[in-house]
Amino acid sequence: MNDNYYILTFKNTIGAISGESTLKENNIELEVMPTPTVITKSCGLSIRVEEKYITKVKKLVKSEKVMVKRIYVKKDNKYEAVDD
Repeated sequence: MNDNYYILTFKNTIGAISGESTLKENNIELEVMPTPTVITKSCGLSIRVEEKYITKVKKLVKSEKVMVKRIYVKKDNKYEAVDD
């Protein structure tokens, strides 16, 4: 995976595990990772996905098949919240 990527944060660990399962079922390559504390201190697990999957991820979020707290993009060592 490269240096620019998206992070999906969740309200709790169960949400992260459920999200991981749904994303994998939809053939999205991902990496479960600790949530960077500069983003949030809620759930300790996040999911990292590459940019090529973000459109598909957003569709799953909109259809409520994946319940995220927030989506962030990491570029140049900075995290920015993504709106729709």
